[in-house]
Amino acid sequence: MVSLSTLSFGFELQPLSTRNFSPATIGFGLPALGAARTVQPGVWQAQITVDLVSNSAENITTDENLFFDGETYRGALSVDYGVGAELEIGIELPLLSHRGGRLDSFIEGWHDTFGLPQGIRDQTSRNQLDYSYSRLGGQGFSLQSDTTGIGDLSLRGAWQYWRNDEKNQALALRVSLKLPTGSAEKLTGSGSTDLAIWLSGEERLQTDAGQLFLYGGGGGLISSDGDLLSDQRNNLVGFVTLGCGWQPWSSLGLQLQFDGNSPFYQKSRLRELSGYSGQISIGGSLSLAEQTVLELAVVEDIIVGTAPDVVFHFALRQQF
Repeated sequence: MVSLSTLSFGFELQPLSTRNFSPATIGFGLPALGAARTVQPGVWQAQITVDLVSNSAENITTDENLFFDGETYRGALSVDYGVGAELEIGIELPLLSHRGGRLDSFIEGWHDTFGLPQGIRDQTSRNQLDYSYSRLGGQGFSLQSDTTGIGDLSLRGAWQYWRNDEKNQALALRVSLKLPTGSAEKLTGSGSTDLAIWLSGEERLQTDAGQLFLYGGGGGLISSDGDLLSDQRNNLVGFVTLGCGWQPWSSLGLQLQFDGNSPFYQKSRLRELSGYSGQISIGGSLSLAEQTVLELAVVEDIIVGTAPDVVFHFALRQQF
């Protein structure tokens, strides 16, 4: 196995730290997959993540009305520490800002270039904010003014369940506890306490063309009703991630990743709330310096309407 210590400004690819940031799900504790190898003992790992999220969806039935048009800017600081040979602990605190934004024109051109659907983007006013949902006889929400606030704090940990360095294989059991420090009214939180438990696995294959990285995992999210559409909540949500990467050089890796989850809500005929979600991330990572890695990706909803229209994802990771 090629270790970090033998690479000149090199690194080992990790799963892209992407997840479903739809307005109706962004406040819940749906986790990114995370690495199958825990942080080494005595090592700190810090990551700053920035996601530029563009939503464009409309769906109306006889008793429901949903309109998601706007941009969300999510920044998060996470810190993890290797407690021992098999244990890792960490924390993540996000900051969210919902705005009308300025990306509509650029994204319309992006979708035209690649033949992707525009959603309602070419039928509505540009650069407006309207995240709203209403149901006859039920709860709803509406956010039409720019807002910024702290999101829900997450405490997390991982246990190295299994690792075989000769075969370049690993499996980690991960857990995350999300606390309601954000605001459901501002869509910076859900008002619920969420517990997620999942497995993350990987295999690395050395070839003449570079290293192939195969990974995946999944688990479940258990949560209280919270304050956001509590009369429609599914308190148990499943999620899965599958991905592959290619690292032709020690300092550069390319990745393709699928993230999916079961519905967060019931009692709705709208796929944006009660449909199974699926999104594809295309990106990779670049080593900027020793122990410093920049992660970039573009995320598209392949099950249209169940996740944001497009996300531009950035993450800077540093070990020390």
